[in-house]
Amino acid sequence: MSSSSRPPEQPEAPHLDIGELEEAEQALKQELRTTESALGEKTTSKSKSSLATALLAAPGMLWMTFFLIAPVIFIVLVSFWTPKLGGFEEAWTLDNYDRLFNSSTYWNVLKQSVFNSLIVVGATFVIGFPVAYFLSFKVTNLRNQLALFILALAPFWTSALIRAIAWRGPLMGRNGAINEILLQIGIINEPLDILSFSNFSVVLAMIQLYVLFMITPLFFMLAQVDRSSLEASRDLGANWFQSFREVIVPQIMPGVVIGSIFVFVLSMGEFATVRLVGGNTVGSVGTWVRLEWENLLFPQAAASAVILILVMMVGVLVMLRFANLREDL
Repeated sequence: MSSSSRPPEQPEAPHLDIGELEEAEQALKQELRTTESALGEKTTSKSKSSLATALLAAPGMLWMTFFLIAPVIFIVLVSFWTPKLGGFEEAWTLDNYDRLFNSSTYWNVLKQSVFNSLIVVGATFVIGFPVAYFLSFKVTNLRNQLALFILALAPFWTSALIRAIAWRGPLMGRNGAINEILLQIGIINEPLDILSFSNFSVVLAMIQLYVLFMITPLFFMLAQVDRSSLEASRDLGANWFQSFREVIVPQIMPGVVIGSIFVFVLSMGEFATVRLVGGNTVGSVGTWVRLEWENLLFPQAAASAVILILVMMVGVLVMLRFANLREDL
């Protein structure tokens, strides 16, 4: 190596300009202020949106509070008050519930009401599902779907009381159309008493009254079933039953739960249909409450109603276990 060779020169260390540092610091502060301002505007916008939502929901909440929540609270309070001749006094007591818990008649009526309601729920599903399935899958034209659905809703154009009276008179009873037809074709030799003022006739009447409450949610859920998933299941070799079980049932379960809740709650609280179709031979919790109310036993009637509400709440909670409505809808 030549003695004249020099070591390689080291690169100079970078020089920091104070002016550039100050400019960068100012830019960073400006960006931070802009970001804080944007976040503040977003928070303000969110608070304004929440306020607007609360104002829009206020009329409905006031309506529900005044006509639903407040009456229920009042019924619960009255159920703990002491009855007296022709009314009650605001003296707290548990005698009203003690009387019900020791009444075998009341519990038999309650069990019969629950049993009838479960039968009505099952029967309305068995009848309503084929109707909803036909409207959703077999009727391809939207206009025809809506026309047939409106036609199915035609019974709602009259009150439930009128439909119950019409069901009892021309159809049921010893001289009703059903007995007459069975006599004419020779299936029976004398009219069937089961069709007149019986628990069987009450259940049939409630099925006829509430089947549309099952058809409606089933129809809307079946209309939303993903057709491509059905085609994929068929391509994978699934038969109709497998496609129904694995594809259709999970997607329509919210509709089944909603329809079941409607039918169960309505049939549990029924008293007009029971009184008209069943006469004095069939009882329900609704007729029990009405009888106590007519006899001016208001605290006892309130206690019976509270137990009915609790039983319905338990039934609804059990049904809600079969579907997560918040996620599935």
